[in-house]
Amino acid sequence: MKQIQWSVILTATLILFVAASCGSESETIQGDIKVIDLAGAVGKGKIVNISEVADDIKYVALETTDNSLIGQRARVQIKNDRIYVISSQYFSFDIKVFDINGKYLFTFNRMGRGPEEYSQMSSIEIDNVTGGFIAFDTFSLSLNSTIESGLFKEYDKDGNYIKSHNLPVIKPGRLESVNKLNENLYISSVGEKSFEQVKIHGVAFDSQSKIVFEIPMATVPDYLSNETIGRRVVSRDAKWEKKYLTWSPSIKIFKDVARLIYEYNDTIFTLNQKLNYYPSFVINYGNYRNTSPDIYRTPSKKSDYISIIYPTFVESNRFILMKLNLREYAHEPYDEHIQTKRNDVLTLRRTDCYGMFDKQTGQFNLLNQPVKGKLGIREDINNGPLFFPTDISADDLASTVYSALQLIEHAEVYDVKGDLKELVSKLKDTDNPVVAIAKFK
Repeated sequence: MKQIQWSVILTATLILFVAASCGSESETIQGDIKVIDLAGAVGKGKIVNISEVADDIKYVALETTDNSLIGQRARVQIKNDRIYVISSQYFSFDIKVFDINGKYLFTFNRMGRGPEEYSQMSSIEIDNVTGGFIAFDTFSLSLNSTIESGLFKEYDKDGNYIKSHNLPVIKPGRLESVNKLNENLYISSVGEKSFEQVKIHGVAFDSQSKIVFEIPMATVPDYLSNETIGRRVVSRDAKWEKKYLTWSPSIKIFKDVARLIYEYNDTIFTLNQKLNYYPSFVINYGNYRNTSPDIYRTPSKKSDYISIIYPTFVESNRFILMKLNLREYAHEPYDEHIQTKRNDVLTLRRTDCYGMFDKQTGQFNLLNQPVKGKLGIREDINNGPLFFPTDISADDLASTVYSALQLIEHAEVYDVKGDLKELVSKLKDTDNPVVAIAKFK
């Protein structure tokens, strides 16, 4: 239980730090810290059915027209009763917008050099508040590392330009991301590198780019040092040798709060709209933590620890879901066969696994494979393909996307039922993808 005790000490430290730095306008509160017992789940697992976690699941065929065709590597989000599909095509990307029933509405793509446009290297976020778009331009930052402030542009839910903002200037370091919490509150984390060791890990700011809260650095575990977190980058380029890695947090928006996740720290923090900053979850890694003294250079062959793949982290009102790399502790390792461009078959050994935390019961489970070598939640309502959400909306709609061909091939092997059976009977393999939407409990 060393990790949990350490987090309680960390909480007390943060209370003093935030109270001293922010005065009476915001405060750190301890709240109810829930323990995600990863260590206790190792070596176990269970198959989870969709009926256990969701009230229903439906499949929405996205309208197929010349204008709505979706490119490769499609990702889906649902915001304010709209379906957003982000995909890439011909060295560019765009966002196709559909209504909740799959009817095509429009394509958002404002790449260009005009004052209301963004560069090809921009990152696009769907505004959780309005369903609009936020484009953060990384092009100028990549060209000139001495620029103090990044630029982001806002568009309404129909893709119309609203205004441009400069991110606040912080020193040392530089802000390089943006998420929106409400109409007048944004949150941003520091970039991955800095010319000096950073003193904060991000800020919340208003629509006038005024900083209203500074996110404190997360405490470093005993086996690391502050110098490790701010270690100099080794590079042949003299310019980069002067920089430090910052290990910035991953920011996930859950309903109207922000979750901040640090890879070197076992605690997930929350920043709410009243600017209260507090620990919400502690991950108990136990003996499965990466205790390498240099977490940036963990040898690729080192396999005696477990890590969370944080881009897969999604949260509903009741559940937190994520993918983990179990390495030598995988209880269901499997082989993945990949066909190369030369038509050879490459076999890769995989040790990843999905995990699910029930905030209501406090139980954390590793998800066993319903089909050998395939990960996900078993779809026992319509006998559809394995399900795992890549996004969960504020109203608990968990979604993922399947190609038309995936569903057709699945229905050739399995006896699909209900609305899914009717939908598949009308699909052509050249049709747009189908979005699966589960209403989580």
